[in-house]
Amino acid sequence: MLYGYIRVSTGTQAIHGYSLDEQKQALMNAGVEEKRIFMDAGKTGTNFNRDGWINLTKAVRDGDTIVCYSMDRLGRNFNEIVVNMNVLEKNGINIRTIRENVNTETAAGRMVAQIFSAVAEMEHALILERTAAGREAAQKSGKVCNRPKTYTMRKARKALEYREQGWTIDDIAVRLKTSHAGVYRMMADAKKDARQNDDYVETDCMFNGFMCIHFNGMYSSGARG
Repeated sequence: MLYGYIRVSTGTQAIHGYSLDEQKQALMNAGVEEKRIFMDAGKTGTNFNRDGWINLTKAVRDGDTIVCYSMDRLGRNFNEIVVNMNVLEKNGINIRTIRENVNTETAAGRMVAQIFSAVAEMEHALILERTAAGREAAQKSGKVCNRPKTYTMRKARKALEYREQGWTIDDIAVRLKTSHAGVYRMMADAKKDARQNDDYVETDCMFNGFMCIHFNGMYSSGARG
């Protein structure tokens, strides 16, 4: 039986060709039923502590196959990916990828899967190195390296509203299509905005009160004159 696994860790991945909808459609085109596709949104690939992945491993049985869009959807840590692939293999569960066309049903497929996993980890490490080098160079030149916001204040307020209603961070991340870190940034911005609005309202009320007293005093003095 075919099962599917899809994942995005950030809003950036969703924009650049890794959206959950695109991955789901690719898996369905490969023959996976929608009801057998497990999902993790806002989850990094550096470990396997993900609810969707955990539930998937509980559902599959000997002879089943897990289909994913690419090897890096399983994670970017080579050692952990290989360990989990070996566990799946020992339980008679295969892995197929669409982009790399990997199939672990064969010895050659398992070897190719390990190669792609290593390449994915190397690419991730190189990206981190380039990002760190670019940030360091920008800081030395006096440039500010703050991450640009990819959400509106309205969306930030919605995240805070959901949290105050008792929603989990996972649920908010899925609903707003962002990462856990994105949810926390949104809530922090929403709280900051609320405090600024409160300060403005308080100052405005104080100013209006002063003006009312001032003009009432002038009016009273004029009336007496």
